[in-house]
Amino acid sequence: MNLSTMNKKFFFIALLCISSGIVLAQVPAGRKLGSTYNPNSDTSVVGDIREKLVQLALQNPNFEIADRKVSIAAFQIDRARGEWLNVLVPSINLNEFTINPKAGNQFLPLWNVGITVPLNYYFTNKSNTRIAKENLYIAEAEKNQRYREIRTKVLTRYEDFLMYKEMLEMQSRVTQDAYLFFRQRENDFADNAIGVEDYNKAYFSYKEQRDRQLQSIRNLNVSKYDLEEMIGVSIDELLSKK
Repeated sequence: MNLSTMNKKFFFIALLCISSGIVLAQVPAGRKLGSTYNPNSDTSVVGDIREKLVQLALQNPNFEIADRKVSIAAFQIDRARGEWLNVLVPSINLNEFTINPKAGNQFLPLWNVGITVPLNYYFTNKSNTRIAKENLYIAEAEKNQRYREIRTKVLTRYEDFLMYKEMLEMQSRVTQDAYLFFRQRENDFADNAIGVEDYNKAYFSYKEQRDRQLQSIRNLNVSKYDLEEMIGVSIDELLSKK
């Protein structure tokens, strides 16, 4: 094997190595593309209803954004680590003598291959990698903070829902009692057993309790809407599957 053939092989091997490095830099090893956000998470394995609500709330788009920011920051680290390929500048001496060694060139080597690396590359790349890592830490901290906020918010709304539900049940019983008393006084008034004053007193008492019942119904429905806004499903259907 002559020297010209060896130089040609060396040149092609060098190009192959550079190309392989570029491919590896573009597809970070050990990472799964996309976000860890999973809109099809199965929450049936979670026993407590509150944990189910938290898991459903975490599929909220606001948390997905925080989750994807973490993924972006991780990709930026991989990109910073692979930037060394961008600073390598290969050069080769190609002329008539290297193409046709038999033309009479008497100087060796026939091939001149070189790579230029900037002097500040190491410090620049190290700083970029550190910045990318700090961005990842920030994204993870924001995600953790967002998780705490969502957890607190959804559990608070669930407690409000339970409170308004119990208040409606109690108010409905009070309203029913007031209604029965009003009907009794209505019959008494028809039989001339009581006067107008007692009749009006029973009526306004019932009306007051009925108004409170309507307010309780409204508060319960609003609390359901607020809760379902976060979990994305009907709370009644979720509770029926417990």
